[in-house]
Formats: sequence, C-alpha cells, structure tokens
Amino acid sequence: MHLVSLHDEVIDAAVSCAASLLGMEVVYFGSIDHAADTYRFERVIGDSETVSEGAVVDFATTFCRRMIDGAGPTTCDAATHPVYGTVTLLPGTEVVSYAGVPVVGPDGTVIGTLCGFDRRRVEIGEHVVGVLTELAGLISAAVATAPIPDAVEIRRTPAGWLVGGAVHEPSLTSAMVLADLLAEDLGAPRRPERPSTDLDETALLRASIAQLEHALAARVLVEQAIGVLAERNGLAPREAFESLRKVARRGGIRVHALAHDVVASVTDRSVTLPAELTRH
Repeated sequence: MHLVSLHDEVIDAAVSCAASLLGMEVVYFGSIDHAADTYRFERVIGDSETVSEGAVVDFATTFCRRMIDGAGPTTCDAATHPVYGTVTLLPGTEVVSYAGVPVVGPDGTVIGTLCGFDRRRVEIGEHVVGVLTELAGLISAAVATAPIPDAVEIRRTPAGWLVGGAVHEPSLTSAMVLADLLAEDLGAPRRPERPSTDLDETALLRASIAQLEHALAARVLVEQAIGVLAERNGLAPREAFESLRKVARRGGIRVHALAHDVVASVTDRSVTLPAELTRH
C-alpha cells in the first residue's frame, strides 16, 4: 500500500507540528502495508542515518508495531522497557525515547503512525500525546479526502455537483485549492481574543490544527464548486478554480464562502452569483 497525496500541505504541516511538539531528534509519519507486513517512512523530519523518506522496513521490527499492539504511546527508557526493549529496527543506534500514535483510516484500520524517537531521555506528557493524536487525526482526514487519481467524473447529486477524482490536472488543481485555503487560514498569525496573555506552544499548535482541519473541510466544498462551474460553464477544473479565486479576491471574500454559494445555487434559485461565474 502506498498512501495518496503524501506531499499534501496538510500532511506536511501535521508532521512539522509534531516535530515542534515532541522536540525529538527524528519525527516521522509512516504507512503500513498489512499484506506485506512492511512499514514505509513517508515523511521524515530530523537527521538520522538509519531513517530516510521512502525507506521500507519489516513492520514487525518497529517501535510502531509494539505501540499498536499495546505497549503504550511513549517511553523514555526503551532499553529496559519490557516490550520496546526488544526492538531491533535501528541497529547501532541506541534509541532511548520514543513517542507514537496510530493513524487510522476511514474504516477503522490503522494505516500508519505518527512518531518520534531520540537518543536522549525525552519525557512526553499525556497532554502532548493528546495533541499528537489530534495531528494523527488530521493526517487521517487528509488521506481520506485526497482525490482519486484515475477516476474521471463530474456528477449531480442531491447535495449538488460533485467532482469524483480527476477531470484535468487533478493533483495540480487539488493542490492549488488546498494551498489557497491554507494561505487564507494560515498565511498570517492569528492573535487570540482571549486570554489576553500569550498562548503557550501547545495551545498554539492546537489552534493551527483547528485551522488546518477547517481548510481540509473547506477543500471538499471548493472542489464541489469547481465541479459545478466546470459543468455549467464548459471549463476545465483548473480554469473553474481560477475563475472562482479571481472573483472571490475581487469581491474581498473567502474562496470557500463563494464556493458555498456556487454549490447552493444548484438547488436554490434564489442564490445570486457574480456575473463572471454565470456568463457562459
């Protein structure tokens, strides 16, 4: 198994947030191929001679397998741990501390893990594990909402027009949509209204997670609007997105807010759209 959309901005941001959160030597997201019992390091942050992006190892030999089997999400003394002490994944590298949580697919299957390790003693509290779990959930959502590369379909449903997978340049269009939404949501630091004192690092990470989750949900709505405009105006999806973005920025509104109106216009004739989106 190879997960789709692994270079999705949301996944990259989630792993980056995990690295800041854990403060460990190496932090990574990896996928599990249960049929072959292998583990693939998909995104890696940190410097390690034994862990690199794209590397595939025997899943049975990993810390992550022990974690999923119930060894617990953290240890700061792996060598003496009754379960983690048997890991042989990194010969010649004395891992002292490990932290990891599962990444679960839509059907409840564990499809990967979000983890970190260090050769130093790093104690990880329960609240940190909680934030790490939220980040893993963000990766799960990103994988679940990724476009299907080989499908070609625009169809009408009771909820409006839906883009099922690709029509033209699917990966590029989806990436443009998400990048635009992330730019809206994360382009400038948001100053919290309350409390008046500065948020600690964990709270800031939680705020970033919420913003990323919002952008991910908004992408689905924007891609529905792209389907509507593509079908209605005879445009390629990329052209439809560019017109949506252009009109939104000219009117000083968010892309996903305008996308909501476009989708709503399919079933609600009272919704009025800017002329640029209906001229065809």
